[in-house]
Amino acid sequence: MSLPNCPSIFRSQSFPILTVATRIGSLAVLTFICSWGVSARATEKPVQPPVKACEFSDTEFDTTTDVHALDEYRDAVATLLKQEKFEELDCLANAARSARTRFPGGGWKLRNIYIGLESPRPGHPTQEDWKHHFELIEQWRAKNPNSIIAPIVLAESYVGYGWDARGTGYSDNLSESGWKLFGDRVAKAKQILDEAAADGVKCPDWYVAMQQVAQGQSWELADAEALLHKAVAFEPAYQYYYRVYADYLLPKWSGEQGDAARFAEKAANQVGGEAGDILYFQIADAIVCGCQDPEFSHFSWPRLQKGHAALEKKYGVSLRNLNAFALMASKSNDWVAGEPAFKQIGDSWDKDVWITQDFFNQEKEIALQTAPLQARTRVARKEAEENAVSPQGVAYRVDFEREFASYAQACIQQAPGENQKFELLVRVGKDGSVEDGRTEQMPPPVGFCLLRALRDSKVKKETPFPLPPHDSYWLIVEIDPATIAVSVK
Repeated sequence: MSLPNCPSIFRSQSFPILTVATRIGSLAVLTFICSWGVSARATEKPVQPPVKACEFSDTEFDTTTDVHALDEYRDAVATLLKQEKFEELDCLANAARSARTRFPGGGWKLRNIYIGLESPRPGHPTQEDWKHHFELIEQWRAKNPNSIIAPIVLAESYVGYGWDARGTGYSDNLSESGWKLFGDRVAKAKQILDEAAADGVKCPDWYVAMQQVAQGQSWELADAEALLHKAVAFEPAYQYYYRVYADYLLPKWSGEQGDAARFAEKAANQVGGEAGDILYFQIADAIVCGCQDPEFSHFSWPRLQKGHAALEKKYGVSLRNLNAFALMASKSNDWVAGEPAFKQIGDSWDKDVWITQDFFNQEKEIALQTAPLQARTRVARKEAEENAVSPQGVAYRVDFEREFASYAQACIQQAPGENQKFELLVRVGKDGSVEDGRTEQMPPPVGFCLLRALRDSKVKKETPFPLPPHDSYWLIVEIDPATIAVSVK
């Protein structure tokens, strides 16, 4: 099934004519657009709901300074449900949907409202918690049958309830009863969403809920992709569509290694510009984890850095985004980029990102200790690259390669069968002595042997190399143990 798309002017990202906002105290009073609510007949003009300010204030939830702000916001929204403040929930969601409001860092308030309501909070819910949760939502629907948000919350709750029965283990370890409960509850969620669509309910998160159903029911990729296209046509800026679909492309679901990263690149390129770079980072944020999953290695680290910078520029600093960026820098072994992020984070580590505080502290310590050395190494590399293309450097390279190959012979012979290529940065003194030797990545055994040999040569004040074009001359040396070949780059 599909939902009719909004007119193109209502789908534009700028929305210059869609909202009218006035201030009463500190609360925004917003008009609502019919295309986001229950659809009106084509022959009728949209009917504006009564203008009413929401009582709930989100000013205390500052994602710039509080890493727990989003969780606290979701808990506060869940409390409104427990207090049976259904009108306030509708008001809050309608205002967030109409104005497309975001937290610093770019997270939609609308999506976080749904997250706060999709399962009993806080903690791991009991069966009694789930029972009461569904009773409250049904009361809400009975009190306001025209609520846009209530049926979607109900559907997402059934998906969550399904996962509660299934558990997080591998499929071949699940019980038959667990599978049945999971299937029945996800099917119930789809039924609710189909009925809501038939009633004209339109909201960006309807598509997120249906994507959750698609994942739970293991839809064919072609069908899941078709749903994604409809979702993006409805609200192009709702990044969660892309994030859910990228997760579905992981090997544990329906994809292969690298599929999620390739999708992120394609989607970002289609959006283009800084907005595309932002989307690229947001998709990667849904994939990266403080675990051994290799999928993140397929993402482009330079583009992720651009995306994070553009995201901060557009939506402001978020401690949650900083935690994700620091983890990405750690996995990319870019301690120079990670160090300022870790310093800005301080002790405000995010459990959803790092999983354990020990892991966070470990990576933070590595960044703080390693970043200065890595920065100096990058300066050395830049100088070596400039030396390599100078006329004097081209001539010197031939003589140096010959001498260094002989110098490296002993280490290569000590590791028979070694075939991993690697690079060393070597600084030669004006008299042909060894002034420095380092590597940017963890070297193989031959590399460690060569670094020790260079250090020993420096201590002994030997002069094993030809006289360089100038003092403190940096070179990038590539060693291939398999062919006993040495080349200067």
